[in-house]
Amino acid sequence: MKMMVTGHRPERLQGKELEVIKWLDEKLREYQPTKAISGMASGVDQMYAELALKQRIPLAAALPYKKDWDKLHPVVQEQLRQADEVVYACEKYDKKGYYIRDCMMVDAADIVLAVWDGNKWGGTWNTIEYALSKGKEVIFFPWK
Repeated sequence: MKMMVTGHRPERLQGKELEVIKWLDEKLREYQPTKAISGMASGVDQMYAELALKQRIPLAAALPYKKDWDKLHPVVQEQLRQADEVVYACEKYDKKGYYIRDCMMVDAADIVLAVWDGNKWGGTWNTIEYALSKGKEVIFFPWK
């Protein structure tokens, strides 16, 4: 079973980082996916990737476009080196690349973990809407 994550960047997590990490860790242990799919953005995506690598779950990193890895944060560079697979939505920068990447991840996944603050705007919301339209199981972080 393949599991992906969608979630907010640090500025929208409202100090819930430790709760999110604990929840993601529990979900990975509970479901034991055969592949963890992450968009590798800062925040939830990178937390999930790190936990998957620590649990020795094969990581598929999905990037919106081909980037010079040397320009990425060193933590992300290391996660990409350890990933079992790195895929790109677009060859070069395109603002649609993020949406294309998110759809690719949903299409490849059986289950979607969603760390969402309830606001119906942004990439996380768009990804949840797409996943639900495709009939994917979406498991929501208990945002309080």
